[in-house]
Amino acid sequence: MDNKNLFVWDFHGVLEKGNVYAVQKLVNLVLKKFDINKEITIKEAIDWYGLSWFDYFKLATPEGNHQLWQNMVNKVLLLQEESWNIIKENIKVRDFAEETLNTIKEKGHQNIILSNTQPEHISSFTDFLGLTQYFDNIIGVDNHYKSRIGNKEIHDIKSEVLTNFLKEKEYTKVIVIGDKESDIKAGKNCRATTYLFIDKEPNEDLKNKEADYVISDLREILKELEF
Repeated sequence: MDNKNLFVWDFHGVLEKGNVYAVQKLVNLVLKKFDINKEITIKEAIDWYGLSWFDYFKLATPEGNHQLWQNMVNKVLLLQEESWNIIKENIKVRDFAEETLNTIKEKGHQNIILSNTQPEHISSFTDFLGLTQYFDNIIGVDNHYKSRIGNKEIHDIKSEVLTNFLKEKEYTKVIVIGDKESDIKAGKNCRATTYLFIDKEPNEDLKNKEADYVISDLREILKELEF
């Protein structure tokens, strides 16, 4: 197919829903195991979504120190089975994700995932949700167990990875879909058309974001197949 588009999907918060509740529960579980008498709210979990475990614990316990936060990260690593059970209880496929991905694939275009999720785990999420079959590549680009605050910006990392992926490949159009400013910046850096997905109706503030389009229904992506 000569006129092939590439759809570059962020995963968490876009193709899945509910994992943020799992993150909230896991953070609060670890806080309890360290005898810290506080819990983060779902609003805090949503506001911090996309940061690392280290950053979650640092923000949850600003009175702590680097060693405490690292110990909490290590505890998450030790809770692998318990963590995965909590994730499976909460994570679900985003409404219309399968329909949208399947239509893109059936029309001869390509889907890839470019997610700031640890590379060794991202396919476990897509396998569990039954989405792996829709993707030509699934790419995790970040270590979730180190701080992302003050280090190399995640949009720069995503830009580099996407730029390298696109080398020696030809697409009519590249479309980047994400729910964070970092996704949009990465797409802009690669001259892609960008979609900001939000889990509610767009308001005026969101319409003024850098993204080319703001959507709350994944099926709106399919208009890119009309060109």
